[in-house]
Amino acid sequence: MTNADHLTAGFILEEVKRLQYLYALKREIRYGQKRPDNDLTESVAEHIYGMHLLAHYFLPLENPTGDWDALKILSMITIHDLDEIETGDTIAYLKNDEMYAAEKLARETVINNGPLHFKNKLELLSNEYEERTTVESRFVKAIDAFEPLIQIYSPFGKTIIEKNKTTAANSEISKEIPIRPFPTMYRYYRTIHEKMIEEGYF
Repeated sequence: MTNADHLTAGFILEEVKRLQYLYALKREIRYGQKRPDNDLTESVAEHIYGMHLLAHYFLPLENPTGDWDALKILSMITIHDLDEIETGDTIAYLKNDEMYAAEKLARETVINNGPLHFKNKLELLSNEYEERTTVESRFVKAIDAFEPLIQIYSPFGKTIIEKNKTTAANSEISKEIPIRPFPTMYRYYRTIHEKMIEEGYF
């Protein structure tokens, strides 16, 4: 399965369907509650769940020797969007320098408000993720950029794209650079993106 010869468009798109099946847990509400059928929302925590799934999926494909720190990767995924407790989520291609500065301040606020014995770990992981000096932090950033594709390549996603007037170029802005260093993930990304263009998503 790790052999690139297996990574045909047909194979990748079948794998996408299998990942989307696991994504169904994003829509299951606890305590016997249900979301309305027309609810197009997705929480940051649901995005993080998707990232965890994809990290497990891509890690052995991108790092077959297993020498990356998997626990650090999963921990970094869990905390990488903590600033959004304060700022909320903004679509990546709409962000500007002022927003990035606000995110930095928000991360500091969240860490300061966190549980006492947990602050140091939150700060270390957050700094490593933001600095992108390790392969683990770059892998997490790539997963972060890739994850929405599995969510968006669906009728749900097509509606969101239309609502936000997202173009193919917009979609590529936040994905191309972080995903490119990871060849298997990049091949999946290009296959899904080109299929979305072919099917009129943009």
